[in-house]
Parts: sequence; C-alpha cells; structure tokens
Amino acid sequence: MRSALLPVLLVLSACRIEKASSGRLPGQPTGADSLAAVEQDSASRVQVESALETYYDRFQRGDWNAYRASFWPGATITTRAIPAGESRQRIWVQSVDEFVRRSPETTSRPPVFIGRMVHLDIKSYGDLADAWVVYERRAGASRDSLATSRALDAFHLYRHAGEWRVAGLAYARELPGRSLAP
Repeated sequence: MRSALLPVLLVLSACRIEKASSGRLPGQPTGADSLAAVEQDSASRVQVESALETYYDRFQRGDWNAYRASFWPGATITTRAIPAGESRQRIWVQSVDEFVRRSPETTSRPPVFIGRMVHLDIKSYGDLADAWVVYERRAGASRDSLATSRALDAFHLYRHAGEWRVAGLAYARELPGRSLAP
C-alpha cells in the first residue's frame, strides 16, 4: 500500500492549480469573466467622480436649475416612496423635472443640510459608466439637532461630447440593521 501511495503523492506534488485573473479556475470563459475585463480607465474614473461631485454639490445647495444640468434630457430618478397625494409606498419612476417639482428632498428641505459621498465604486467602458455611491446626509433645524441618514445611489452615466451626465439614477435609503456606514 505504501509503495502505491508514493507515486500518487509525487504526481500530485508536481501539479499546480492556476486561476484566471478573475479568480476562477481555468476553463471556458463565463459572463463574469467578460465583466471582469471591463476597462477601468483612470481618466474616465476621475471625470465621472468629478461629475458626481458636481451633482452632489448642486443637490446640497438646492440649486435645482444647475441640478437639472447634471442629467441628460429624459433621464429618470427612481426610488421607493409614497408620492404626495398617495397613500401607499411604491416604486416611483419620475423625470428629473418631476423630482424637482414634487420630491420632499427639494420642497421641504431643513434649514441645515450637509451631504457628502462616503464611498464610491465606478465601472466604466468607453462612454458608459456605472457608479454606486454611499451618500450621507446630516439635516435638521440647527447644527445642534442634526440627524444622520445614508442612502445608496446607483447612477448610470453617459459621456457625450466630452461631458459626463446622468442618464438614470436609482436610490434606496439605508435599511434598518444593514448599515451603509464605511
């Protein structure tokens, strides 16, 4: 028995298990491998991050005309909410103009409102980019009464004529028991 085990151990010790750059074992490529190959162009990342910083600055200041300029015409903003005049929560897909006109974030903003990106994950390919942002806001009647809340913002951005703008935004508020804190 011992003599049969030695050759098997020698063969196994000569073997090497290799992984593809995606971390998977060798073999036929999968859909996940093609996603892993999506370019991570550092210039695009810097440009997308800059566009998002501009978006959040406009949102924080409540400059709604400038805020609209962060979006391509026809872009949508989607969330789960109870729209004004309705009694039940639903998925609310709205135009940017509708958001500005009807959203509680824009119509009843507290006197003190401070927001910031706390985490950013960008994927890009040519003129298309997705960005997931953990956004934190502190709001209240005074600096002594600020409440902190977080949301996850999922952006689809498109670049045209050198300009990155939002084609679609979906966001969700932080879930109880599932912190978005970094």
